Parts: sequence; C-alpha cells; structure tokens
Amino acid sequence: MPEILYRKWRPRTFGEVAGQEHVATTLKNALTTNRVAHAYLFAGPRGTGKTSTGRLLGKALNCTNRLEGEPCNACESCLDYLAGRALDLIELDAASNRGIDEIRSLREKVAFAPGAGEYKVYLIDEVHMLTDAAFNALLKTLEEPPPHVVFILATTEAHKLPATIISRSQRFDFRRIPLAAAVARLQTIADGESIKAEPAALELIARTATGSLRDGANLLDQLATSYGNDLTVEHVRAGLGLIGDERAGRLARLALQGDLAGGLTLIASVRDDGLDLRQFQREIIDELRDLLMVKSGLDPAEGATLERLADLRQAVDGVAIATLLTALRSFGEADMKQDPNSTLPLDIALAECALADGQTVTQANAQRRSSAPPTGQSAGPGQGPPAGSGRDPQTVRQERPASATPPPMTSRAADPSSGNGIPEERAGYSWPAASAESAPEPAPPEHIRRTEDAPAVQTSPPNPLSDFGERVPEGGLETGSARSDVEAVRAQMRPIFEKARAAGFQLGALLNSGCDVIEAGDGAVVVGFRHPVHAAKASEEANAASLSRVFSEVLGRPVTFKAKQSPDVADWKARETAGRSSLVRAAQEMGARIIGPGDAESEDPR
Repeated sequence: MPEILYRKWRPRTFGEVAGQEHVATTLKNALTTNRVAHAYLFAGPRGTGKTSTGRLLGKALNCTNRLEGEPCNACESCLDYLAGRALDLIELDAASNRGIDEIRSLREKVAFAPGAGEYKVYLIDEVHMLTDAAFNALLKTLEEPPPHVVFILATTEAHKLPATIISRSQRFDFRRIPLAAAVARLQTIADGESIKAEPAALELIARTATGSLRDGANLLDQLATSYGNDLTVEHVRAGLGLIGDERAGRLARLALQGDLAGGLTLIASVRDDGLDLRQFQREIIDELRDLLMVKSGLDPAEGATLERLADLRQAVDGVAIATLLTALRSFGEADMKQDPNSTLPLDIALAECALADGQTVTQANAQRRSSAPPTGQSAGPGQGPPAGSGRDPQTVRQERPASATPPPMTSRAADPSSGNGIPEERAGYSWPAASAESAPEPAPPEHIRRTEDAPAVQTSPPNPLSDFGERVPEGGLETGSARSDVEAVRAQMRPIFEKARAAGFQLGALLNSGCDVIEAGDGAVVVGFRHPVHAAKASEEANAASLSRVFSEVLGRPVTFKAKQSPDVADWKARETAGRSSLVRAAQEMGARIIGPGDAESEDPR
C-alpha cells in the first residue's frame, strides 16, 4: 500500500523543517555544542511539525556520523529511524495512556540502557491529556532522568500543563507555517511525486490549510487522486468546495451601500443556485477584510493585481471605516451552523448593514433635539441667538405679532420636555411655541394631556463624568438618582475594562468574569460578581486599590471600588453585545433600556 504523502515527506533534516527556523537552528546548535537538554516541550498548533521535529531530534542524537547537528541519514541508526524500527525511540500517546499506571511503568523502564544508540528518547504526544496523578508521578523522573534519557513532550494546548512540568523542560513554541514556506514545501512534494500543479493552485491549497503543512499535504494528495497529476486552480476550487463567485464581492459592496433590496435578491439567487452558503459567507468576509485593508492604506494580499487594487479602492471611496466595521461584524457573527441551508443569518446581517445609515441619522436627530431649547420656553444660557446678533431672546419673542394665528401642525415630534417621550421619527405632529402675548394654546389631545403631570423623560444618557458622589442626600440615594448613577457607570464599562486589562492581566480577568455595576453613589462604585471566588479576589486590598484607581481615571473623579457577591448579576459584556442589535437600538430610541436579572426584580410592581 502506498504511503500517504504527509508521512512519506516528513522532514529528514532540520533544514527541511518548514517555517520553524527558530526551533531548528537552536536544536542544531545544541547538538553541535553537545548541550542537549534532558527534556523538551514542543507546543503549537496541529500540523506544524512538533512530532516530526521530535523524531528528527531523536535520530540526530543517535546518529554516528552527525555533521554540524544534522543527521547523516546513511548510518545504521539513521536507517532504522527512517524505516520506523528504531528501538531507542519510544512514542507514547498520552490520550490513550494517560493514567498513573502507564507513567509508573515508564518510570521503571527509563533506568534500562539504550538498545543500540547512545540515547533513549521518549516522545510523549498530546501530553496535556495526562491526569494530575500521572503528572505528579512523572515530575521527579522528568527533573532528574538518567543521563541516557531525553524526554520530548508535544502538545497543542500548553496552557493545560502544570507549571511544574513546564519549568522542568526547555519550551519551543511552534508557529503556524507562513504561506510562502508552505507553498515552497508543497512545491517540493509535488515535484517529488511528479505532480504538475499551478503555483496559484498550490497557494490556494496552502491558504485553505491555514498554516498546517500536514493538512496541506493531505489536500494535495486528495486532489491529485481526484484530478490526476495535472492540477489547476479550477480543480482545487471544485475539489475543496470553494465558490469563487463574484457575487460575494457584489454583496459586500451592496452591504456598504445599504442596498437592502438588491442584496436580498442576490442572496436568494446564490441559494437557488445550490451554492454552499457557509463558504459564500466566508468569501464575503474575506472581501470585506480586503476592503478594510485598502481603506487603511494597506495591500489586501500578496500578489494582488493592479486591476484588483483599483477595484477595491473604488469600492471604498467615500465609505467610512465605521461602516466597514459594522459590515464585518454583522457578517462575521452570522451563525450558519444551525441551518447551513437557510439564508436568514445572511439576510439579517445585510439588514443590519442597511440600517447603519439610518441609525446615524437617528442619532444626529436625537443630538439636535437634546441641544434645542424646550418648545414654548425662553432659551436658557447658551441656547439663545448666536453671540453678536444684537438681539436678546425677549426681543425675538416679542417680534411675533400678537394676532398671529398658531401655525398648523408639522411633521416634527412633540418636544421631549412635554413628557410624552415620543421619538421624532414616530410622531406625526408637534405643538408650536407660544409667543409672549399670543392667545392660549389649544388643548392637546386627551392621550397627551394625561401625561402632563408625569415627570419629564430624559432623552439623553446620563453624563458618566457627573459628580454623582456629591448629590447624594443624607438619607441615601433616591431610586431614580441611584439608577441613573448605575447606568452612567455601566455605560463606561468597556473603557474601564480596557484600562484595567492594560494595567494588569489579573485586573482585566476579574472584570471579564461575569460581573456588572450594581450600586453607585456616595463616592463609591459596587460591582457584583456572579462567583464568590471572583468577588473575594477583587476585594483583596491590592486589587481593590488598583480598580479604584482605574474607575476614578475613567469616570473623572475619585471613587472607591467595592466588590460584592451577587449570584443573579448580569454580565456587562452580554448587555453590551445585546446593545449592538438593531432591534435593541430601536427599542432604546423609544425609551427602553437594557436591564439585568437584578433590575427586573427591583422594579416597582405598580
């Protein structure tokens, strides 16, 4: 049976290890100067050469004609390694030999001398799968093994290893193989197997493998089996299920233009043609990413043609980076896993992009509405005529004739200070401002007159820099005041979290562990934590002092941070994510607000 390509073309020397020059050079120098460690830890993504490098190190250690750290591949020991029959290379799969009994057996056998070479090499793959008891049994042997034993631990999840194991090993981090190195290695394999592949086809295979050379060699083997030894880009696209449809680029541009009808029609045509919607989504994201890079002044990809660059520059001409970011986030978060054949996630993502411009208009209107003086009242300081106009507000009001009849109702909404809280975009009328000597205003409709005694609705968010600590009465915070203080601090949780993470990893981790602001006032901010261990950690003197400093810097005045265990607290990140939804934003414009479990319980039942 022929051997599969990725096994057949394992690197035979350190010079053939693709994309891991920092590892290969260090190991060669260690072999040359005879400074080989007793234990190595190879960590990195799958398919990047960890096991192959471990075998290569074992072969080089026992090579009798080693030259500048490289094995000769001709002596008897090297031939045994190449044939897979070397007795001094013991490979263990920790996923299936993860218990303490297997490690005890290994510990008993390490004392025996090598069978043929100078060293006995133990290669333990996926070492993070060992149990805690097995790690404890391995500790002493790993720290002080016999002089003829070398341990090589390979793992894809180094963060799961105990610190005691890591500290007893020399760690090498394997990186994802760069595109150029992967293409060069695939070209070497293709030439050795008499496969004629276009350079663009090999590059497409390497991109699909996403830094894993083993995946790339497997794909090359599969495609050569399917289409023969003459591979073209079309063969690769068809074999890997890549669409390469120009409609992905068109949809990305329609999303940036806010063309909802055209985009929905295009998505429906892709579905009707039976194309893979998940792959179509990936290509839309790639197109939007290229557009974002061009907008930032960068080249989207190596080897892009001048025509391609000109097309991308034309597409982003006049498009704001915020619009590109909205489109990328919307299509990137579209969940196609539930039903890969449904276009609904793509339809929703497109609708969110189309609504982005509408949201901008709405926010601008809200800003103008909050800065305008209340209807029927004289303008306050800073709200009257421009400086230097020579006219005061009273003079302007008296210029209107006393006999003038009230103008007809317009399409503007009633002023927010009237207490009705009707957004401008959803109202069909407004009441004109009364002059100083005009006739009384006509009575408003009954459904509006009932709200005259209600408190005014606050249309603008509370100022996060307000001095909430100074306006607390002696008897404590009132309900409305306390809620506005909490909302003001909650609105700043994202910059607070970023500043805490920059100040220290542990501080950022604490604010990233299911918490939110539950109380604010009297110069203090109380953050509720869902888990008691996080509340206790945040209450420690050093952490509390650091978080007090972070909150004070962001809020603009001295405050004291306090932590409290609150099982039902909502996560501020989930609330922030919910706030990005177009439906939630529309509800907020109508006066709604996002609440957590604790808020729901504290609402007045009346």
